[in-house]
Amino acid sequence: MIRNLLVIVLLLLQLKNVGQQKALPENSTLRLVLTEIDEFNKSENKRDSSFSRPLGSHGEEDYYRNYKFYYKLDSSLRKLDTSAFSFADRINYELLLYSFEDDLSTWKYRSFLNPLLSDGGFHSYLPQMGSSSYSTKKEYEEYLKKLQDIPRYVDEHLLLMRRGLKEGISQPKIIFPGYESTYNQHIVSVADSSAFFKPFLKKPESISAVDWKSITEAGRKTVIEDVIMSYKKIRDFFDKEYLPATRTTVGASDMPQGSAFYLERIKHYTTLETNPDEVYNTGLKEVERKQKAMEEVMKQAGFKGSRKDFIAFLRTDKRFYPQTAEALLKEASYIAKKADKKLPMLFGKLPRQPYGVEPVPASLAPVYTAGRYSGAPISSKHAGHYWVNTYNLPSRTLYTLEALTLHEAVPGHHLQIALTQERDNLPEFRRNLYVTAFGEGWGLYSEWLGYEMGFYEDPYSRFGQLTYDMWRACRLVIDVGLHAKHWTRQQAVDYLSENTALSIHEVNTEVNRYISWPGQALAYKTGELTIKALRKKAELALGEKFDVRKFHDLVLSEGTVTMNILNKMVDRYIAEANK
Repeated sequence: MIRNLLVIVLLLLQLKNVGQQKALPENSTLRLVLTEIDEFNKSENKRDSSFSRPLGSHGEEDYYRNYKFYYKLDSSLRKLDTSAFSFADRINYELLLYSFEDDLSTWKYRSFLNPLLSDGGFHSYLPQMGSSSYSTKKEYEEYLKKLQDIPRYVDEHLLLMRRGLKEGISQPKIIFPGYESTYNQHIVSVADSSAFFKPFLKKPESISAVDWKSITEAGRKTVIEDVIMSYKKIRDFFDKEYLPATRTTVGASDMPQGSAFYLERIKHYTTLETNPDEVYNTGLKEVERKQKAMEEVMKQAGFKGSRKDFIAFLRTDKRFYPQTAEALLKEASYIAKKADKKLPMLFGKLPRQPYGVEPVPASLAPVYTAGRYSGAPISSKHAGHYWVNTYNLPSRTLYTLEALTLHEAVPGHHLQIALTQERDNLPEFRRNLYVTAFGEGWGLYSEWLGYEMGFYEDPYSRFGQLTYDMWRACRLVIDVGLHAKHWTRQQAVDYLSENTALSIHEVNTEVNRYISWPGQALAYKTGELTIKALRKKAELALGEKFDVRKFHDLVLSEGTVTMNILNKMVDRYIAEANK
């Protein structure tokens, strides 16, 4: 399911696999595996091109073909003797195996039959095509082909979801209030008001008036006949088939093979050998630790009352909420520029790709999180984007904005992802790989770095940072509670609302996200705890020789890696520094 969504995003960004770069593993078998993957991707792209499928193929047979291919590679790799591998190739080896996991799991647990999340789905990212820049006749023709492919693309996904309903694999009905916004907003009466028609509203100078007339006429016809009609089909499917028949249970363990699926997702998202009870107990300990820290900040603020009273105060006092979308975006931009200024004190190497601050696209905002990073290919015309959600302003807390910005922009996701793309020493597959425990762990660690960067100067912002930290600790408890301990949705809502100062709107969207995406929420705190523990280990081992800039450059030097690899990297770094 998740791989499917990521493929959609890559398609919309017009990323294409163009073959491996010069940086390749030393080991000939690993090089051969990368060549096989490259050839397989080319054959899949050729297959789609021959059948005029610019949005890719998403039939059950396509997922099975992927599974067979990666199962064969996985089996072959696991037979290799890696004792003679270089350190770099041991990393390549482990990350190749990790990269196969989603394809193997997707087929084994039939999750491709469930191509939805609470804040997105197979249809939700399509409108982003309308936000891309097109300047030539050829680019517009390619865009039109994608729009004309939407009916087939939708039909394939609806067929999968119908199969999912029969097999008991679907999202719970309880997460769908408000979800109709993801399709209803695209059912418009006039093509010109569609998000998909946006590229046709202004003529590029390079296109003649005659060609432009033909292009816009084709665009208007395609939006009406292919795009809007497809979203009507989606609406009818949800209203008449899916919502009446989807499951009333909540946890992943309630689906076929559910318990085994959840255990596999825990391993995938934490990259650790652990189990639900260990994760749950770690969460309880972290929650207790953050509660004590919150009490201390309340004293610093001079507040008289309980933590519950303080949270209620933060949720209701208007000074903590933006009055306009522009004010929220300006404040986020100001924080981001303050963070930019501080980066050289913590990093020796910085990315060349810039980033901008923009609102979450209207097509996603009603069911989306408070903010998120949206990257761009390093070779594209676009910068990275730090998205800030300006929908429902009374739910957008200013006291958490510093932590959000440091996580999503710099030194968090933008810095880490842009640097990874710029690493010429990495094989191509690793430049586009995202190990969630590392990426989200780094994002949460970046929030904590705010103290070293001079942020969180007032107690309310400090409480906001602790709220975000507590939020990730609560995820360990809630995710396991929902998917392994048969918690109800209301139990999860109560636990998150009582322990954090997140707005109630955000609490509800977050809980829906955890329900729809088993295991992913565990990555953040798991990764952050590992990075902080390794930094402490290095500080103790190196003493005065410890250099925080060198440590951060080391952590980011291999792109995204598993926690096992990161441990080995730091051990090696300590040993070499102590020579």
